[in-house]
Amino acid sequence: MKTTNMTNRMRLVAAGNTLSPALSVLRKLGYTVTREASGEQQYRAENETCIFSADDPLTLLGLVKLYEIRGIDWQPSDEEVQRFLLLETDED
Repeated sequence: MKTTNMTNRMRLVAAGNTLSPALSVLRKLGYTVTREASGEQQYRAENETCIFSADDPLTLLGLVKLYEIRGIDWQPSDEEVQRFLLLETDED
């Protein structure tokens, strides 16, 4: 059994207390954030070139960063899908 010393590592968990900081980061990145009036109540971040929609501000921030890092080629490669599926089935 392998143990890890967690005292020197920062841990951040997606939870309710991360939603308002994610919203603030989106605004600092220059996005206007609104809540769509549709039945799904999705959040929307937009700037002069992009529009992103998600269920919550944290997921919205993830989409924005995915696009900022990968650009219009954000779609996964076959290899990335395979690595994801392997991770999902890993039962160690």
